[in-house]
Amino acid sequence: MKKIWNMISLLPLLFMLYIIFFFSAQDGNTSGSLSLRICSFLVGISDHLFHLELSPIRMNELAQSLQLLVRKCAHMTEYFILAFTIYLPLHVLLPKQLHLLRFQHPKLLATFFLGVLFAALDEFHQHFVPGRCGTPVDVLIDTIGITVACLFLYLGTRSALRKRISFGG
Repeated sequence: MKKIWNMISLLPLLFMLYIIFFFSAQDGNTSGSLSLRICSFLVGISDHLFHLELSPIRMNELAQSLQLLVRKCAHMTEYFILAFTIYLPLHVLLPKQLHLLRFQHPKLLATFFLGVLFAALDEFHQHFVPGRCGTPVDVLIDTIGITVACLFLYLGTRSALRKRISFGG
């Protein structure tokens, strides 16, 4: 039964990698129109919720101006989630006593570096997609998402360790 759980722990990672590379494989027009539709939806919701009564032209202008921000937030978010999906199988599959060069959190270190590696590979992949280009800036933005996730994981594991020690577990 443990082997089944070990294999299941890999599924979220494989799913997230599929999602990331699926979106990266979209050509520039498809990717751009998707982000514009998302921005238009967000502007429409805001217009409705806050009774802004924007004209269709103004709504389109706002959607276009939000597009870059939404795309970069999507980068951060998908790599934030990816970091958790990398950590899960590492936590399940690697021994709890693992210490790498006296570093107390080798699973977090591995999560960080694997996440950055995937981000770099994703941007490299985009060089071969029509209308797309990979940029070091996007790798940096992805790395911010990974770093924030690793910080959450670090704080969570530290808190869990403190609770085990205080309860004598």
